[in-house]
Amino acid sequence: MRLSSFALAACLAAAASEAAAAPVTYSGSGTLSQAAGKLPLTGMVPVGSPFSFSFTFDPTKAVLFEASQGYAIYDLALTNVAVTMSGYSYALSAEPEYVPFIELYRAFSFFPGSSTSEESVAFTFFLTGKPSAGNASEPFGGASGKSQLVSIGGVLRQADDGTPLTLDSIIGQGPTYYSSFEYGTRDALTKQSGFLRGSYVGAFSSGVPELQNWAMMIAGVAICGFSLRRRRSSQAAPNRLVVC
Repeated sequence: MRLSSFALAACLAAAASEAAAAPVTYSGSGTLSQAAGKLPLTGMVPVGSPFSFSFTFDPTKAVLFEASQGYAIYDLALTNVAVTMSGYSYALSAEPEYVPFIELYRAFSFFPGSSTSEESVAFTFFLTGKPSAGNASEPFGGASGKSQLVSIGGVLRQADDGTPLTLDSIIGQGPTYYSSFEYGTRDALTKQSGFLRGSYVGAFSSGVPELQNWAMMIAGVAICGFSLRRRRSSQAAPNRLVVC
């Protein structure tokens, strides 16, 4: 009994470890509903255009940059980044000083069906783009060398329990309320900016273990099953009362 219990615990621990270590992908899609700023909007990405985004990060490799009781900022290394707005594809900067980051903070929000404010957790991903080339394929016109930034935010219904804000505060916490997407660009010469905004439907999803990890987990479950089967066989009574 003790051996099988240990084997089962080991299997569950291994599975939990794989799940916790798996990278997380955040993806969503929506429609651009507003253009703002003084830079002229080109015909490449008009209001009403669809947009989508997807990127992957490893929570265990996030670097805490700054934190207090009410907020936390983490630097993130993103992979598989794909952000599109109609016919325009947004790309991250390769400059090491432009590191994507996420800001978490506690807030009070009004949710649908509630007449009072509720404690919640809000988050915003900031993705710094490559310097603009100033051509017609970009959402806003103007000279080359413009800076670009995409911010993707959301609010989650969650009580403030006094624990530090970590990425676990937003991963696996249910649907996102009050989502916001914004693309902004600023012309360094004229000091003018342009913005595209919209809301989205998005979700976090954990990656699956690699093939060799699946094999180890399956083998572990098989060992657990074999141990439990032997235990049941050894404890079966030799004489059974059969009631017809």
